[in-house]
Amino acid sequence: MVLILAHAGDAGAAAVAAQLARTPGAPRVRLVRPEALTLARWSHRLPAHGAALTRIDGARGAPVADGEVGAVLNRIRRLPAAGFHRATAKDRDYAAAEWQALVASWLAALGDRVVHPVHRHPWVTPLLSTLHWSAAAASAGLPLAHCACREHARAAAATSGDCGCSTGNPPAVDDASGRVLVADEEADGTLAAVFGEVCIATARQLGFPLLEFRFIRQDGEFRLAAVDALPALQDPRDVVRVGRLLQRRCLRSLS
Repeated sequence: MVLILAHAGDAGAAAVAAQLARTPGAPRVRLVRPEALTLARWSHRLPAHGAALTRIDGARGAPVADGEVGAVLNRIRRLPAAGFHRATAKDRDYAAAEWQALVASWLAALGDRVVHPVHRHPWVTPLLSTLHWSAAAASAGLPLAHCACREHARAAAATSGDCGCSTGNPPAVDDASGRVLVADEEADGTLAAVFGEVCIATARQLGFPLLEFRFIRQDGEFRLAAVDALPALQDPRDVVRVGRLLQRRCLRSLS
C-alpha cells in the first residue's frame, strides 16, 4: 500500500493518489489527512531489539499497520495536536512536542519507505534551509542566484566560484525562469537537459529523493534560486514521476 499524508488543500498529493489509482498494477493507495492521524488510536511499541511496531486505528478508514505500508509520501506541513484547546499553554506545548515525537518515531521506523526518510532528517515536516541546499549545490557545480550566494558565503569561506555578490551592483533579473524536478535518479522540467544530472547529484548529497530546483535568469544565465522539498506537483509529468518513485519504493520494500 502507498500511504500519502497530505492536507485537504494539497492538489498535488491528490493528483498523485489519483494517478496511482488508475495505473494498472500499481499498489493500493490511501490518502490520509494529518488531522485524521491526530484523532486516531495509536499502538506504538519500541521493542528492545528491532524496529518500532505501529498500528493506527480510526484514521478515517481501515487500520494502518507497518507491514502493509510499502511507501509513504509525507506532505505534512503542520501537525495539529487535537483535544487540548482548554489546556494551559505549557500543557499544549508539551502535548504538541510529544505528538511530533510519536509521528516522527513511526515514520523513522519505516526507513526508506518514506519520502523523505525521517531517520536521516529527524523532523516530521521536511525542512531544507538555504544554507544547506546552497552549499550542496555549489559543491556540485550549480550556479547560484545572487541571493543564495550571499547566504552560502556566510557559512563558508569559499564557494565554487565568484558569485559577484560583493560588487554591490544589483543583479539583472530577466523574466525567464526554469525548473528541474528530481525524483530518485530521474529528472524532468524545463531545464532538465541542462542541469538534470547535477540536480540529481545535489539531491543525492542532500539525502532527499524528491526535490524541485527553481532557477531564475540573472545577468544572462540561469542560476539556482530555490530548492523545495515539498513541490506543488502541478505539472502532470511531475505527478507521473512521483507515482513511479512510490512504486519503486514499494517494490524495494518487498525485495
